[in-house]
Amino acid sequence: MLLSIIIPAFNAEPYLKSLLNRLKGQLNDKVEIIVIDDGSKVPVKVPSGIILERQENKGAAAARNKGIDIAKGEYISFIDADDMVREDYIPKILEAIKDKPDYIYLSWETFGGGWDCKVKLKSVSDKFPPFNLCCWSRIYRRDMIGKVRFNEKKAVAEDAQFIREVKEEGKKKAFIPDSIYFYRTDNKNSLTKQMSKGLLDMKRIVYYFPTVTKDMEWLIEEAKKENETAEVIVMTNRNDLPKLREYAMVIPPQQIKGTELRGQSTSLYKKIPQPIKTQVVIYIKNAHDIGGVETWIYNFCMQMYKLYDIMVIYDDHFGTKQIERLAPFVMIHKNMGRQILCDTLLNMRITDAIPENINAKEIIQVCHTCQMKENYKIQKEYDKIVFVSKAAAESFESQVGKKYKVVPNMTYPKDEKKILKLVSATRLTYEKGEDRIYKMAAGLKENNIPFIWMIFADRPLKKKIDGIIEMPQTLELKSFIKDADYLVQLSDIEAFCYSIVEALELNTPVITTPIKVLSELGFKDGKNGYTIPFNLSKVDYNKIYNNIPKFVYKYDNDKIVKQWQKLLGDSKPTGTYQSNSETTTMKIRIIEDYGDVELGRNVTAGEVLVMRTPRAQTIIAAGKAEVYI
Repeated sequence: MLLSIIIPAFNAEPYLKSLLNRLKGQLNDKVEIIVIDDGSKVPVKVPSGIILERQENKGAAAARNKGIDIAKGEYISFIDADDMVREDYIPKILEAIKDKPDYIYLSWETFGGGWDCKVKLKSVSDKFPPFNLCCWSRIYRRDMIGKVRFNEKKAVAEDAQFIREVKEEGKKKAFIPDSIYFYRTDNKNSLTKQMSKGLLDMKRIVYYFPTVTKDMEWLIEEAKKENETAEVIVMTNRNDLPKLREYAMVIPPQQIKGTELRGQSTSLYKKIPQPIKTQVVIYIKNAHDIGGVETWIYNFCMQMYKLYDIMVIYDDHFGTKQIERLAPFVMIHKNMGRQILCDTLLNMRITDAIPENINAKEIIQVCHTCQMKENYKIQKEYDKIVFVSKAAAESFESQVGKKYKVVPNMTYPKDEKKILKLVSATRLTYEKGEDRIYKMAAGLKENNIPFIWMIFADRPLKKKIDGIIEMPQTLELKSFIKDADYLVQLSDIEAFCYSIVEALELNTPVITTPIKVLSELGFKDGKNGYTIPFNLSKVDYNKIYNNIPKFVYKYDNDKIVKQWQKLLGDSKPTGTYQSNSETTTMKIRIIEDYGDVELGRNVTAGEVLVMRTPRAQTIIAAGKAEVYI
């Protein structure tokens, strides 16, 4: 075998088909064409007589290396899958090979528009322009390549490094004066176009020194190290270190783009914008504060963030609270148009078009809805579609057929923090400590303690605080106090405090300021609650949250009754007003006309009625009647 032509191909249709049709007519038994399918989304097909090898997507360098390893030809040629060659490409090369050169330079030109260039060689001493370090412009004898291979760590300029390491100097050279290779300039997905837009995960380090002197040998070592993963270019008017060319492209100062400038500053340099890179992007145009899709995003991120680098991208709105709970685990970005590179894009809504600046190797459309009367249309730009249920999938089968996956929604079970339940009953007069309410609520939030604080008051609070529920006044507070973790009392002073005593009787601990009456009420700090300073400084909120006291409290009402009996003296109650039984009755006389709901009629002054005792006492208290004796 005289010549092996190696063509790396990644999503190169329809260009590859045209190229192979051009080459197939030139094939003979001295030539083999090897196409390496570098993990194309649609598997490459080739005409008979052409060798096809497949691999997972590893890049052009890995594809060319695989081609070199299996090639049988005495000479090696490289063609990019989106380029074109002349009808006599192979015959011209075979003719040049007859003189047994070590390598052959090819004349070439661009096509497709946008950039016009023509490199026509006229003699064996001609050299290519400085930046024409492209492997497709050279044909190498196989034994000249030896063990040299393309650097698979580089996204660009791997062929420039390959050419330097093959070492053309001092070898026998041939050239072809007619343009037989055509470089395409209208492919939007070409590496050159992607690099200029900042779409490639690449490094181009540009050094600028007016003069590279002999005492700058450190530059050789630095360039050697960077050359392992980056394209290295040195701009200088004079280079006194010939060895530097083994690891860097050395060129005169000129306009140039790069990812990093070193050495001296220069206006000739322009930075290539670098993309944001991650493994998984979750895209949602607009996220509601509460919703099923938003819950899916949270649960997915919390289950998967240890397995993948995840980035959530949104365009219009994403709830602040949702951002706060996701931010410690994944990156969240408002889409500002910067290029984003990822392995997988998860599009959250079938109605959202994917932004052009998000570039993914694979797009998965996640469908969270069933087909409804709106006749939803699923975007066509996905590689895979995932439905969250079989019911959802079946409703869309007329659009997607049977090519889908069903993956149920995941949950994120975790030990959620207990909600701290607080209750206060206050008139909110000046001495009741309204400002302390706000300060304590802020302290709980700062310590990430979730709470619900029901405040029963005679007027609204001056500030609206998340977690605080304003309740209307009621005489029936005991049920709320009994269910609470703490009763909160933040007054400046109290002569007595019914709410504290009621709480303690119900075995509900109390958080209170150090009012003087506490000891008289039987309150003991740390046993049946906690005192906190009037200025709320150095409050241990976590202690309050994690160590809710349990106790048994006894208030001696019998003793107090006896004290009052001594003050009031002996008595002989008649029982006239003291029965609340629903079975006892009272006789009353109406003194003012009113509409009686229970009787279902209007009553008039002077009427004498017999009523249930509690009902009669209510009407008397309202001033509508008097006891009839």
